[in-house]
Amino acid sequence: MNHQQELERYELRARFTVWLETTIYRARLKYLKRQKPRIETVSLDELPEEMLPVSGGEAYERVSPSAFDFEEDRLAEAFANLPIKRQQILTMLFVEERKPEEIARILNCSPRHVYDQRYQALMKLRKALTKGGDE
Repeated sequence: MNHQQELERYELRARFTVWLETTIYRARLKYLKRQKPRIETVSLDELPEEMLPVSGGEAYERVSPSAFDFEEDRLAEAFANLPIKRQQILTMLFVEERKPEEIARILNCSPRHVYDQRYQALMKLRKALTKGGDE
């Protein structure tokens, strides 16, 4: 087999591979489209009146505004128990909306450290809030 024939053979193989990948990709998309669960929707006009939420009704009375205040207090207390650096990182991320790279420059550390501290702080907050909620 000469060099020209080998090149043609490789080109034919490459075209076939691309065609096969494209065909498989489209078949997969078609399959997933058919399998996608469809959410049943119901018009508000079709719902019985007793199922509709009413202002001042039972559904709105289940959660009192003071319950939200209590949650905010627990979150504030859990946040106050975090180390100062983690408080600073969370404040810069979520209040000041700074990027981790910018925070890393300010704190003279790596962006990876900022991500790690954020993760550890959020895990500690989650643990404190779920522990307090289970009591």
